Amino acid sequence: MFSKIKILFTGLVILSYYTPFFKIQNLIAIVMFLTVGVLHGACDITLINHKKNNEDLGKKIIFIVLYLLTAFFAFLFVYNFPIIGFVAFLLISSYHFGEQHLHHMVLKTKLKFFHYLVYGLLIFMMMIYTNKIFVFDVLNQILGNDIKSLPFDIFLFTTLFFTFFLWWIDNKNLKFSVMKEILNLSLLFLLFYSSNLIVSFSVYFVLWHSIPSILDQINFLYSEISVKSIFLYMKNSGSYWIISIVGLIFLFYYQDMIGEDFYMLLYSFSASVTIPHIFLINNILSVDHN
Repeated sequence: MFSKIKILFTGLVILSYYTPFFKIQNLIAIVMFLTVGVLHGACDITLINHKKNNEDLGKKIIFIVLYLLTAFFAFLFVYNFPIIGFVAFLLISSYHFGEQHLHHMVLKTKLKFFHYLVYGLLIFMMMIYTNKIFVFDVLNQILGNDIKSLPFDIFLFTTLFFTFFLWWIDNKNLKFSVMKEILNLSLLFLLFYSSNLIVSFSVYFVLWHSIPSILDQINFLYSEISVKSIFLYMKNSGSYWIISIVGLIFLFYYQDMIGEDFYMLLYSFSASVTIPHIFLINNILSVDHN
């Protein structure tokens, strides 16, 4: 059901380019990201407590401390080694995007890791390729290096080739229609091509990643998707979501005071909250399918 809704909404966003709604696309995209997008990573402590439900308090505390240490060291690493950190963050995030999209569709295969990684990289390469100017401007500020000379068109076609190659050699282990996935990728490419990076990323991140992730988390916590379980999830996520939003507001409020390090701090902060979340979700999904 939701699969049809996300396809319909994505199509409407593409068509809105030719309507008056085009003028408020950025506003809608930012609201989507700050609500559903941020919310999907705000329930991690609850997920940890549930995962460690049968273990003693000491083990729960150790797990939470490790989670926080991962966030802390991720921030330090990305901030102090921006180029290496960016490559690592890109690869980890790509795997995470691919895992969320394919974990129900690619089950018993030794090539699962490569399916996830290459598919996620393909999504990122499509976004970068269709929004080169904006991406280059932002990354130049973050990395302090001119990346315009990098062959992103070759990166795009390479990830596209390997995605199709994996689907071909591992076809018997796929639980989805290849033609349907090709149509989904074509729809996403049209979205990225017709929208700026803010809209492109927010629509993909919220509709194609965050909401499916939230549904998986709710099912993991409460063993069902219902109005009651959705309400409980939002209740448990609320305080962490507020803390995240306050942190973002703080960064933007003191943007002028922070100066030229603002984008670097924002990027490092994003990495620090994203990377431990990725490892946690991977752990949950891996256990769920074993």
